[in-house]
Amino acid sequence: MTNTMLRILSAAVMILILAIFVWLGQGYLTYLVLTLGVILVDEILVNLLGVSRKTLSYASAQLLLIGLAMFFTVLDHSGNFIALFNNAALMNNFFLLVYLFYVKMDNKILLNIVKKIPYLAGIYIFLPIVSLSFLINHSEWKALLLVLLLVNFGMDTGAWLVGKNFGKHKLWPLVSPNKTIEGLIGGIVIAGLVASIGWYYAFGHIDILSFIIFAMLGMFSQLGDLVQSKLKRQCEIKDSSRLIPGHGGVYDRLDSLIFVTPFYILVLQYLAK
Repeated sequence: MTNTMLRILSAAVMILILAIFVWLGQGYLTYLVLTLGVILVDEILVNLLGVSRKTLSYASAQLLLIGLAMFFTVLDHSGNFIALFNNAALMNNFFLLVYLFYVKMDNKILLNIVKKIPYLAGIYIFLPIVSLSFLINHSEWKALLLVLLLVNFGMDTGAWLVGKNFGKHKLWPLVSPNKTIEGLIGGIVIAGLVASIGWYYAFGHIDILSFIIFAMLGMFSQLGDLVQSKLKRQCEIKDSSRLIPGHGGVYDRLDSLIFVTPFYILVLQYLAK
């Protein structure tokens, strides 16, 4: 079986699993997201940073994630803290963009900080999980979640298709050697288009500014992927794990999603008008 076929088969299985949990309902989907969060923290600490699962540092990071996430996503459905945590997630993304664009590849300051304070990995994953839980507990949760996934899928697939067929100019070889400028542009446009179609199908209205917003969300999705690519290059690893055949780890699949979700929450107020 070729790697492309393996990726397609694995993607089909992941879509099926997601569909089952969506069908089961909001509660089950929330627990799936929490489980994925635990795996994300594990991959960051163990595979990227080399932290042993037997250490107190590892346990404290996971307990912090589980404890906070259980309270704010399972026990507390008031949503009173969503703005606070979403703003914190946006601020965290801002620092990650500073790391991406201004920290040199041989400067491992971010990795060293998280190694010394491992529970930061738990906080890093907790923040977008709260944003995702806000969507899951929303009255229009299925439609909102679908559009978010279309942004992410449109950017990822569009960049791959356009880059593979028309890509000639490298986007950022030092960080991600396979990405191209043509792929980036194609992914942004396709993300805007498919998300706009999904929004129109779900809510019956769309305008040019909404398309621009979805396209920009696609761009942020790509930035999340680049952040993870830089982290992996600094750690000298190819994938965050081998859990998903043909795709790598959970962090490899969700890096863009957890980065773009806080921005999506931020613009929902406009899109809902």
